Amino acid sequence: MDLPPRRSALKEATWSAHMALDALVGSFGTAADYRRYLAGIAAFRLPVEAWLSKNSLPPAFSDWQPGLVRDELKADLADLDTPEPPDGRPFSPPEGEGVVGLLYVLEGSSLGARLLAKRAEALGFSAEFGARHLFSQARNFSNWRAFSERMEIVRGYDARAAAHWANTAFDYARDAFESALNADHAVRRPD
Repeated sequence: MDLPPRRSALKEATWSAHMALDALVGSFGTAADYRRYLAGIAAFRLPVEAWLSKNSLPPAFSDWQPGLVRDELKADLADLDTPEPPDGRPFSPPEGEGVVGLLYVLEGSSLGARLLAKRAEALGFSAEFGARHLFSQARNFSNWRAFSERMEIVRGYDARAAAHWANTAFDYARDAFESALNADHAVRRPD
């Protein structure tokens, strides 16, 4: 299946960063693995969603809203007695008109959420306990399609800025997951 031009270009421009993040997220086979994943995704999504809530989207998106999972994610953290990440790492996007690239990363995560929700369910987590954010994203696939359509028609689209914003988002997510993994190892390391 051929992708629309802007989506195809963003996919190509972010391939390496996307694969690096996917490798770090990996697959979770235990509840402890899932808790690490949850800490990492919270350290990524909560600051990014906070930034989005304070900034406007381009006019082409006036009748559309990103699929935010902040409330579900906080409930999942509480379910698993996992602390919210500290506020010390706010999301700071690069210069330029590239918010479409950030939205591409966030909305595209609904594709992966379908697989991750199945993995979480195999560990006993559900749309009602521990994996609300994943099931919310997986059910909201139509939002990805609506975003993709708008992405192709937004005026003043800057392909380089969009790719830079998307790669910044992937890098920020990778840093969040690495921090969660390092914090987990520090807790488990005997002195």
